[in-house]
Amino acid sequence: MKMTDRVERSSRGKKIFLIFVCLAGLTVSICSYLGYYYYNLYQSERRTLRSLERDFEQLQARLQKAVNWYPSPEFYLELGRLRLLRAMAEIEFGQPEESDLYLSQASEVLKQAIYLRPVDYSAFWELSKVYFLMNYPLPVYADKGRQLCWEAIKRAPHDEFLISNALVVFFEQWLLLSEEEKTNVKQKIKDMEMANPGFLERFKRKWRTGHGDETELALCLGELGF
Repeated sequence: MKMTDRVERSSRGKKIFLIFVCLAGLTVSICSYLGYYYYNLYQSERRTLRSLERDFEQLQARLQKAVNWYPSPEFYLELGRLRLLRAMAEIEFGQPEESDLYLSQASEVLKQAIYLRPVDYSAFWELSKVYFLMNYPLPVYADKGRQLCWEAIKRAPHDEFLISNALVVFFEQWLLLSEEEKTNVKQKIKDMEMANPGFLERFKRKWRTGHGDETELALCLGELGF
């Protein structure tokens, strides 16, 4: 084979490769654009939502299209949140048995969000709610739910919003906690108080806002030595 033939073949190979790279990049760009198009459309419709029961299917369809075009963990997370919200609505309507399908579907996409972005606490936190609501009002999967709460905390150990909400869950389920969990709760409060002075008092105010009576909380904190 002549040197010129080799050069020409190499040149053709490079051109084909560059064309392939350009087409691949263009395909990704188009998919990304369409994914965010449907996601932004969802957000716009979500802001003007009047009835979740009436508009759920359309909202879910927007997010499903976003996911189909561009499987972003952000889109999976929002789809999980939407389905979780629908499940909570069924429970509020007095039809907890109707929530099972939505909880199962929420679990599926939230696990996908975790797979795609395991360092983000958000999907762990949302998935914990799924397990708390399964078989409601019986706390059948409460242990699994709290485990996911701790996984979320591991990923955002100083996020006061997350920690405060997780502590509300722990104190509401105090009688279900193991001694190890209670020890972990105590240490987390100490850590937060050191990193964010006044944290415990702010948490108490949050508890009073949501529960009114602080007697139950005071007993739990007393058990921990606070």
